Amino acid sequence: MKTGLFARVAAVVLVAGALSVTTAGTSSAATAQLSITYTCQFSIAGTHDVPSVVTSPNAPDSATVGVPTAPSATTVTSTVSDDVRNTLWWIGGRSVDGTLSTPVKVTNGASVQNLTATLTIPNTPVPSSGSFQVVANGTFPALTLPNAGTASINLGDASLALTPRYANGEPTWIGVVNVPCTVKPGQATKFHEFPVA
Repeated sequence: MKTGLFARVAAVVLVAGALSVTTAGTSSAATAQLSITYTCQFSIAGTHDVPSVVTSPNAPDSATVGVPTAPSATTVTSTVSDDVRNTLWWIGGRSVDGTLSTPVKVTNGASVQNLTATLTIPNTPVPSSGSFQVVANGTFPALTLPNAGTASINLGDASLALTPRYANGEPTWIGVVNVPCTVKPGQATKFHEFPVA
């Protein structure tokens, strides 16, 4: 059961990793947002779906060929269920933190850039009851696009490294939990699209 909790939290966080891909852009900025569900698997607990919202307040509104885009801030907000929270408490976890890494695919005509985005999950208190939110933050580097036309940013799978901690800040007996997460089939993965001239 403890593994199930980590898988879910991981999925939540992973969603955050996907969101970090929203960085491409050069001129004016646009707000990009995508609701997406990830399926995370923990070796013992099996698979668990985690719905998340990926947002970038300054995604690119347009770009110029050969001119690097500005980096963009990204935030992934995931809601952790009461069931997962209860499991965290069961293992002694009173807070969680970690990192999320996710591959991001940027398509610009015949050019495809496969990048990796890493988001940071700050130490987040685990309440004694009810669901709670985990927010991951990061910045995606500038992109240099070679072709006129359009560019699209698509979110991919993710891997989460999550550390549940006791009230004194020390890691719980389970240590760092590594959970692979995949985008649940049948969903749109395009996070943002913009013109390149």
